[in-house]
Amino acid sequence: MRNMTDDPDRARLRALAVEDIQRLITEGRRITQYFSARQGLSQTDLDALLHVLHEENAGSPTSAGRIAERLGLTSGAATGVIDRLERQGHVVRKRDEQDRRMVRVHYGDQGMAVARQFFTPLARMSDAVFDDLDEDELVVVERFLARMSDAMGAYATELAETDDGSGVAPGE
Repeated sequence: MRNMTDDPDRARLRALAVEDIQRLITEGRRITQYFSARQGLSQTDLDALLHVLHEENAGSPTSAGRIAERLGLTSGAATGVIDRLERQGHVVRKRDEQDRRMVRVHYGDQGMAVARQFFTPLARMSDAVFDDLDEDELVVVERFLARMSDAMGAYATELAETDDGSGVAPGE
């Protein structure tokens, strides 16, 4: 059986896909930098806000400890980030309904309104792109993006766990 990596057409398509992923990441970063600048958010603030949003969308509101763990912050630094985001109306703290000792961080109504206003034009553009794909194509795209996100997350975790301050990735 022929190795699929030896196929020049497949290699070309893979190279184009990698280039498209890099462009997507770059353009996404540009958009979030505009949003951050307009809202007075640091990169860490934005990363925390996105973590809060993703966890809440997954049905498991996050905590200060989870934010600290996810972003590689001390508990004090995470509390500072949450304090800033709360003052700006982006998040709210609420006691957990099942365990009143736990405080959960939720996306705030004001923050949601600001994000919705800023990102609605992008959502319309995204809808137009998705509308060009049939259901089978969407299944492939979703599977690919989920697996790539998992791979990138695993590598980011590996980098965080093996960071020796040298700036060199593990295995180099």
